[in-house]
Amino acid sequence: MGRQETDSDNRTHTIGRRRGRLGGILAGVLAAALGLGAAGPASAQQGQDEAARLVFLAAAPGEGRPASAGDDLKVLTLDRLPEAGEAELQVLAALLRSNPVSTFVATPDGPTGARTGDLHLVLDLALAKGEADQAVSVSLGGETMPLDAFAGRLSSLVSAFNAEARQMAYLRIDDPEDLLAAALADLRGAIEPSGFAMSILMVGADPATCEGPRAPVHYAIIGGIADSDPFGDGDGDTTIAEATAYVSAALQRNVTRQEPCAARYSLILRGDDDPARAVVRAEATPIFPDMETAVYQEKFQALFLMSADEEGPIRDYLQTCTYCPSEAALSDRLREIGERQLALRLETGIWEGIRDDTDPGRITVYLENCKLCAFRDEAEALIARLEQIDATRDAEAEAFRSLAAARDLTGLRGWIADCVACLQREEAAALVSELEADTRVQAEAAALDEAVTQRNAELIEAWLQECEVCAAKGEAEAALAGLQEQAVAATACLTAAGLPQQGGPRLLSEINQMAARALCGSVLAAHPGNPLAITALGRVEQAAGNMDEARAAYEAGIEAGIAAAYGLAAHSLYAPGDGNVADYTGAEQLAREGHARGDWLSGEVLTVLYSRELIEGQGADDAFAIALRDAESGNSVAQFFTGYFYRIGAGVPQSDSDAVAWLTQSVDQGYVHANSFLAEIFEEGGEGVPQDTERAAELYWAALSAGDPTALDRLANQINDRPSAIIGAIQTRLRDVGAFSGRVDGIGGNNTASAIRVYANSVQTAN
Repeated sequence: MGRQETDSDNRTHTIGRRRGRLGGILAGVLAAALGLGAAGPASAQQGQDEAARLVFLAAAPGEGRPASAGDDLKVLTLDRLPEAGEAELQVLAALLRSNPVSTFVATPDGPTGARTGDLHLVLDLALAKGEADQAVSVSLGGETMPLDAFAGRLSSLVSAFNAEARQMAYLRIDDPEDLLAAALADLRGAIEPSGFAMSILMVGADPATCEGPRAPVHYAIIGGIADSDPFGDGDGDTTIAEATAYVSAALQRNVTRQEPCAARYSLILRGDDDPARAVVRAEATPIFPDMETAVYQEKFQALFLMSADEEGPIRDYLQTCTYCPSEAALSDRLREIGERQLALRLETGIWEGIRDDTDPGRITVYLENCKLCAFRDEAEALIARLEQIDATRDAEAEAFRSLAAARDLTGLRGWIADCVACLQREEAAALVSELEADTRVQAEAAALDEAVTQRNAELIEAWLQECEVCAAKGEAEAALAGLQEQAVAATACLTAAGLPQQGGPRLLSEINQMAARALCGSVLAAHPGNPLAITALGRVEQAAGNMDEARAAYEAGIEAGIAAAYGLAAHSLYAPGDGNVADYTGAEQLAREGHARGDWLSGEVLTVLYSRELIEGQGADDAFAIALRDAESGNSVAQFFTGYFYRIGAGVPQSDSDAVAWLTQSVDQGYVHANSFLAEIFEEGGEGVPQDTERAAELYWAALSAGDPTALDRLANQINDRPSAIIGAIQTRLRDVGAFSGRVDGIGGNNTASAIRVYANSVQTAN
C-alpha cells in the first residue's frame, strides 16, 4: 500500500512505506489528519518517484551549489544520523519538509513497496580517538559514536530511502590526528554494506576553520558534467569510469592550486566492479543550467587557447577555471610550449656562436640538424651572402679603384652602401671623409643640392660644366637624366596645358580641355606620377572651374619641386574665382618661393601684389625690381610690366623712351596686351619718342584682331579721343575686311564704333 505526495509544482512523487507498526500508525495518522479514507493498493506507477535524490547528512547543501537548479533534483537534509529504529521516521520527516504539500494514500495493513529514484549521499564527519576497545570513533551532526554504531545507523538510513539504486556517497572527513590509515579497514567495513556503487573519501580540514568552499564534486557529477564532452562520451549516462576520472582530476586540481579547503588526500572506493555502470542518468532538461553554461564557455576558452604560443594565458586559465574542460590537452600544450622554448634557447645559443662565421660549413650543419630552425631564414641568407662575396670580390675591387681615381664622392658612398665583400671598405670610408672635408666639395655639394631641389635642369647642366672637383658628378648626371626624361615625356602635355614658359598657352581660355586631358593622361599612363603632367592637368581643371582639383594638382607639383606649381597655386589664391575670398598673404608666400626657383608666373603675381600695395611693407619699388629681373630673363609679361612702370613712373623715374624699349620687346614676343600701351605712346609722342600715328594704328589693329579688350575699349568706347589719322587708318582696315561700308573720313562716330564692335565679335567667335 502506498502514499502519494504532490509538490508545489504539481509534480507527483511516491514514497514507499516499510512494514511495521510505526509505518501503519503514521499512515493512519496522516490519513486522518489530511481527511483521507482508506484505499486499495496503489498502482506501480503511483508507487514510484523516479527523480534522483541528493541527501546531505550533517552537511550544508548551499556550499558550492550552482546558482540555479532544475526541478528534477530532489535535495533532502538531515542534521544528524538517525538511530537505527528512527531512520524511517527521520527520512519521512525530511521528505515532508522538502515539499510544501503532500498527499498520502495508504492502507493500514502493509506497504506498497514504493521506491525512490537513485540515491546520492553527502556527509561530513570527523575521526577521533575512540574509548576502550574502539580505536577510532566517528563524529557527525554533533554526536560521537563508535565505527560499528556508525555502520549500522548508516545502513538503516540508506535502507529507509528504499532507493532504485545507491549510486554515490561523498564522505568529507576531518582527520586532524591522521587516524584514517589505522581506521581505513573498519571505515570501509562501515561504508560498503550500504551498497553504493562509488564512495569518495575526501580527507581535509574542518570546514569551520578554513576559508572558502570545498570542491562541490557531487553537484558536478549529479549534473552530468562528467559525461559531457570533453570529460566523457556524452551518451547521457555518467559511468563509474567517467565519474572516477572527473572527480580525480577535480580533487587533484584543488590540491595543485593549494585551495584553502582542498582535501589533503582522497580515496575512491568502488562498490561495483563494472566501470561502465551508470551512476547518473541525464535528465531531459539540465539540472544546473548555469553550470552547463559555464562549462560551455570554458570549453570555448580552452579551444582558443589550444593554438596559443604563450604560457601565461594557459596558466591563468588552468589556475582559475572551475570545471576545466580540455585540462589535459592544455597541460600538454604547456609542455609543448616549454619544450619549444627550451629548444629555442638552445638554437639561439648555437646561432649566436656561428652567425659571424665567414665560412658556410657550420651554418650548413645547423640547417641540416636544427629542430625548430628558428634562424633558417637568417642562416640561408648568410650562406647566400658568403657565396655572393666569393663571386663579387674581384668586381668590387675594380669598381672601387675606378671611383677612387675619379674621386667620385657619390659613387664611393654608393659603393660602401652596396658592397658585398667590402674588402676596401676602410679605404673607401677614409677617402669619403677626405672628400667631405674638402671645402670645394662642400661648396659644390651645396650648389648641386640647390639645383636638384629646384629641379632646375639648366643649373644642373651648368654645375656639370663648371665643377672643379666634381665629387657629386654621378648624382648630378642622374638627377639631370631624370629631369630630362620627365620633361621629354611631358612635352605634349605641357604644349597643350603648360605655362608659356613651358611652351603652353598663356590664357586658360586658350586651353583645349579635351585634347589636354587626353595628352596629359597618356603621359601619366606611361609615366605614373610625372609631376609636370600632374601640374599641367591642374591648369586644365582650373580652366574647367574645378578649383579644388586644380589646387590639389598644384600641391602635388609643389611637393615634387615643380617651380611652375608655386606660381599656379599662388595665382589661385590671388584670384580664387567667384564667391571666394582672396588670400594675398598665402599667395605672396607661394610666389616668393616659386620666384626663387625661377618661375615667371610667381614673379608676375608678386609684381601685381606689390604694385597694388596689397602686401604690407611692399610697394612699387619692389614690384619694379621683380619685373625688371624677369624682363631681363626674357619674360614678355615682365617686359610689359617694366615698360608700364617706366611709362607711369612707378618704382622708377618716368621715361617714355625706356617704356617704348621694354613694351616693344614684349610686343615682339607676342604679348598682345602690350600693343595698346605701346600704341598710346606713339599716338601722343613723348620725351625722346616722336609721334607716329601710323605705328600706333598698326599696334591698335593688331591688338584688336587678337581680341585684346583694351584695344576694343579705346577704339570703340573712346573712338572720339583718338587722332583723326588713327581713326582713318582703322576705318581703312575695317573696310578692307568688309566690316565697314562708310566713308573713310577720319571722323569717329557711332557707325565706326559699331563696325569695330562687330569686327571684334567676329574675331572672338572665330577663335
